Amino acid sequence: MYSLAKQLAGRMKAIMDIESEIAEAERNQQGEEFVRDLEQKRSELIKNFTRDELLVITTVMEVGQSERGYRHYFDSDDVELIYLPIELNEHELMKKYSHFLVHKTKQELADGIEYHTLVSSFLKEGMEILKI
Repeated sequence: MYSLAKQLAGRMKAIMDIESEIAEAERNQQGEEFVRDLEQKRSELIKNFTRDELLVITTVMEVGQSERGYRHYFDSDDVELIYLPIELNEHELMKKYSHFLVHKTKQELADGIEYHTLVSSFLKEGMEILKI
């Protein structure tokens, strides 16, 4: 599973790049149609993955979301990332976080990625933790 994650690094970065383009387009108010086109491009990219590839990408996101600590402040929207020590190796992390995901269908995995609001940040963090 970890070797497939390493092979998918470029395609995971492509998802993050499209999401950056979407955020920039929204920030610059480039129009709803332009943003929809980018979202459609992202959706097509996600749907072109196989079930196994979607499983790996979702697992990398889960690692990125769950292996760090987060401190939320009540008086602001700021979130501080806490770098907790990571005791498992890359293979063990992939096994741990894919444990329940293996029961999901391709559509469920694709929808989970497509409709998640923090895909880029979780993918980036997961790739960093897994040294991809």
